Amino acid sequence: MIFVNGLYVAAEFATVSSRRTRISQMAGSGNKMAEMLRPIMENTAALDAYVAACQIGITISSLVLGAYGQNVIAGYLVAPLSHFTNSAAAAQSLSFIIVLVFITMLQVILGELFPKSVAIQYPENLALALVIPMRISLILFRPLIWLFNGSGSIVLRLLGRQPSEGAQFHSPEEIELLVTESHESGLLDAEERQMLRNAFRLRDLHARQVMVHRTRLVAAPIESQIEELINLAIAEGYSRIPIYHESVDEITGFVHIKDLFRLYLNGESDVSSVLRDVIYVPETMPVADLWQKLNVDRKYLAIVFDEYGGTAGLITFEDLIEEIFGELQDEFDDEMALIARDQNGRVYLRGDLLVSDVNEYLELNLPTEADTLSGLVFSVLGRPPTEGEVVVVGETQIRVEAMADLGVSEVSLQLPPLREVTSFSEWEVADHD
Repeated sequence: MIFVNGLYVAAEFATVSSRRTRISQMAGSGNKMAEMLRPIMENTAALDAYVAACQIGITISSLVLGAYGQNVIAGYLVAPLSHFTNSAAAAQSLSFIIVLVFITMLQVILGELFPKSVAIQYPENLALALVIPMRISLILFRPLIWLFNGSGSIVLRLLGRQPSEGAQFHSPEEIELLVTESHESGLLDAEERQMLRNAFRLRDLHARQVMVHRTRLVAAPIESQIEELINLAIAEGYSRIPIYHESVDEITGFVHIKDLFRLYLNGESDVSSVLRDVIYVPETMPVADLWQKLNVDRKYLAIVFDEYGGTAGLITFEDLIEEIFGELQDEFDDEMALIARDQNGRVYLRGDLLVSDVNEYLELNLPTEADTLSGLVFSVLGRPPTEGEVVVVGETQIRVEAMADLGVSEVSLQLPPLREVTSFSEWEVADHD
């Protein structure tokens, strides 16, 4: 009976602890046991009946074990105990207590704790091994399952609750926790974990946090010559150049370098003939919506406008992809590293990095009123900084290392010696001079 009790306990915990996705994957691979278990796990009512069968089996085996212990085992102890108590009634009571304690210990250790521990450690394997005995139990206990589950539904209705065909869902936060646990258990490497976390982080980002700001925008007037546009594209390392009329607030499209070469080879000079359309999005648009819009409209880039209708910046599909996969560098990119470290352990960061990213990757607690590190320095000082100036934010000292016009292009800060920052593979840590 203890073995039977343990079987039902193991079946219950193993099935409830099993990953439905893993069982579905095994069933899809041709595993016959998984094919039998999958319909149960994918249907709430079937899983409820399955668990009810386990509970009924546990209850019946416990009752049988208790009755056997009192009526049979206790009887063997009455005669020996009578020599010590000189009373048959006292010997009988003592035998009941001894049998109760002994059976309870066996029941708890061998019938409950041991099978539960094994089931939690190997849920899928044990659930598949016990699926046939449990299918038989479902048939044998069907009347009792109907009776008890029906009674439970009646009690729910009396309490004002309706039985529902519920399903198990995971919030984004729970999924991120699952990703972290999978990484810690070795199922996901650091790069895979970071990509998954970045994908979930997109829902919190807006266009203004990802765009190339207008101060860094490379664009050209519509009157530009073909040769000028080709030289600009080559010098800046871009294949697409936005085109404007009077100012960058009037961007009407962009030209692709391959179209410029075609015009040049054909001896043509009308830039407007190869002008491609752009889409316009507000800087408050969520990145997830922007991704969908670019995909639906089959566009590579979008012009981001501010609340006054002026150009705030530009955003490309590559910018969105980099938010998930990290910086994509090619032979034409000449950007400084996102993060670098010198021999003294000082960390150097690009000024356009998001404060939220820096907080996450370096485990800091910088205020996020400003989007970027450059904006944070400006907001603290209330004026344009100078190279070498130190800004104190909480317990963090930020030093301005380089300026680009009035903007901060690079900052540095000193981390504790034991702080590890290279584990986040999205940022390749370079050596700083």
